[in-house]
Amino acid sequence: MAVEPRRAVVLFVPPPVGTAVDEIRERWDPVMRARIGPHITLVHDVVDRTRATERVAAAAAGAATFTIRLTDAAHWGKTAYGLYLHVDDPTGGVSSLHARLAALEERRWASVPFRAHCTLVHSRTTEATVAARAWAELDGFSAGWDVELGAVDIVEMDERTGWRTVERFDLG
Repeated sequence: MAVEPRRAVVLFVPPPVGTAVDEIRERWDPVMRARIGPHITLVHDVVDRTRATERVAAAAAGAATFTIRLTDAAHWGKTAYGLYLHVDDPTGGVSSLHARLAALEERRWASVPFRAHCTLVHSRTTEATVAARAWAELDGFSAGWDVELGAVDIVEMDERTGWRTVERFDLG
């Protein structure tokens, strides 16, 4: 029996901020940049595809477009674990969507506290030495970029081409 491709739920960061994020990603993690656009992950591994469609549609319909701010660069413990930008969520839009969708999360991720972030350098696609050089440059960087978010995407991993949107739900 074939294994279904992995699915996740994300908020894509649109241009012009997404373009600025991708400039950093292209320099330090071109492999992940080629696989998926800049985003904030709400659900890493969807456990029930049918329920995901229903829940994401309902969550999106019940949420208005909102603005977040991408702020300070940080890393997960060791720089080799990855670098990201913090997400300032003043209206609670990201945290509210995550709370409404958390039941869709695969158990191993559900046990990890949610931290809204936008990944710059991913541990699976960047060598530790490259991540360390990236951190040497990004340490102290604060983006201060406001981003208006207006849709939630269910994405699926295609081993040949990377992540692709399978369903998009506009907020409100």
